[in-house]
Amino acid sequence: MTKAQELAQEINELLGSNTVIFGNDKRLKVEYIPTGVLPIDHLLNGGIPKGRFTELFGAYSTLKSYIGLSTIAQSQKSGGVCALIDTEHAYDPKWAESLGVDTDALIYQAPDTGEEAIDTSETLIRNGVDLIVWDSVAATLPQAESAKRMSKESVQPARLAALMSLGMRKLTSANRNTAVMFINQTRMSVGVMFGDPEVVAGGKALPYYASYRISLRKAGKVKETTDGYDEEGHKTKINSITGIKIRATLEKSKLSVPSKESVFTFDLLQGKVDEIGYLISCGLLNQIIKHEGRSWWIYENEKQIGLDKFRGYLESNPKIQESIRESLIQNQDGKQEQGKKRAEKRKKP
Repeated sequence: MTKAQELAQEINELLGSNTVIFGNDKRLKVEYIPTGVLPIDHLLNGGIPKGRFTELFGAYSTLKSYIGLSTIAQSQKSGGVCALIDTEHAYDPKWAESLGVDTDALIYQAPDTGEEAIDTSETLIRNGVDLIVWDSVAATLPQAESAKRMSKESVQPARLAALMSLGMRKLTSANRNTAVMFINQTRMSVGVMFGDPEVVAGGKALPYYASYRISLRKAGKVKETTDGYDEEGHKTKINSITGIKIRATLEKSKLSVPSKESVFTFDLLQGKVDEIGYLISCGLLNQIIKHEGRSWWIYENEKQIGLDKFRGYLESNPKIQESIRESLIQNQDGKQEQGKKRAEKRKKP
């Protein structure tokens, strides 16, 4: 028995079984819950981690709540117990069901105050819930604010920051195997002359405690021109928006390489992320898919003329889609190994 084992045994006998364990213990292995949104799962190397905190932040209409509900649906499919803390009071059961959420099995709370939300989250964590989605931090109301009338309220913006600082300490102490996803909104600091004026609500506690921080921003719109008629009955061209491009950036990561980006399109007509388009763009970038000449699209031994036909080929072949996903993961792992080798070479004299 080594000295470390003797010391661990002595502490466990004195303070109780499993007071201390070793760094290779199986219980420390991180498990992941897929979000069901391919570009986000690709960015996070599989999904959000259990036993840790993940923060999604951005402006309005950047798919934050969409990703949260989609993650709940994926966790439920694998038998997970999920909870939604709806501080915005904006939950729509029909929309959740359309994303695959089993609303009959979803634990839901629309708390009056942030303290109530933290107490509920702590109780859920200690009782072994698999996933908590908190939507959102910016809408969380400290009890000190709820007890006052607006006409007599003094401006104290640090209340939410103080609440989140205390709450994160309590939840961190309780959490062992629960994935907690915090959805947050961006704000603009008034009077900032230099540097980035953009901040997130709730202070600095959540960014420090989060293992993953994902920034979601609008990166453009997808427009389509169709034939139509004006108010006088004359033929005209009508421009309509059919999609929104989103740029997801991994701002912080304790579990993988940070500062990675993923750009994808949300199809407004179908109400979902364009995963086929994302696979094609990533496949071209990683030379898994080839585009030769003006119209040839090639994957392995399969050739299609025109992008529409190639998209149709991928849509009708789920196995091919899965093969491309696996190839992208292998390429990602290969790039990390190459980076490690380059770092080792630089260390050698």
